[in-house]
This record gives sequence, structure tokens and C-alpha cells, in this order.
Amino acid sequence: MMTWARKNKPEMTAQLAEATTKVANEANAMVVPVGLAFAEAIKADSSVELYRTDTTHPSPEGTYLAACVTFATMFHRSPVGLKYYGIEKVDPKTAEFLQKVAWQTVCEFFGWQK
Repeated sequence: MMTWARKNKPEMTAQLAEATTKVANEANAMVVPVGLAFAEAIKADSSVELYRTDTTHPSPEGTYLAACVTFATMFHRSPVGLKYYGIEKVDPKTAEFLQKVAWQTVCEFFGWQK
């Protein structure tokens, strides 16, 4: 899984993406592009808080986004419309936004048609 940058170090995104993809390619393994989805979600709506107060670990929304990206990557299927909102419940409207970001990110990363 490609991890996300720390909240106060967004420049880590490109470094993490490159390093994770390189190692995965060498190992013939699939990458789950969670870090890229974090960056896209923040760019699209910075009011959605993806981090806990330590600026490193994911909030319930960040965890939900990671789960949606994992779902989309593993099943090659859009998470948009899923009605599960996590153990630490995410607001349904926020969940839909995160589902869309996850699917868009995964499609772009793998070059899949939506």
C-alpha cells in the first residue's frame, strides 16, 4: 500500500508514490494508491479532515478513504454507492465524496476506464 504524506509535509506524496511504485514493480506486486487518493481528496476539499491530531495517522475519514481505495484496487470495482460507513462512522455525504475520490484515483493510477 502506498501510504500518505504527513499532513504538514505534502511534498512527501510524490516521493512515497515513486518509491512504492518502484519497489512494487521490482517485486511484481500491485500498488494500492492510498497516498495519491489522500492528495486528491485534500485538493478537492481541504475541509475533510483525513488526519488525527498527530498529523500522521488517519482520521475515520482517512481510514475510510484508504478502505475505499483498497476495495477499488482489489476488486476493480467502484466503491461509489457502498452503504457501509466504517466502524468510526463517516457521514454518508462525506463517504460518497471519498468513494468518488478513491475510484477516480484508482482509475487514473492504473489507466482503467471508469
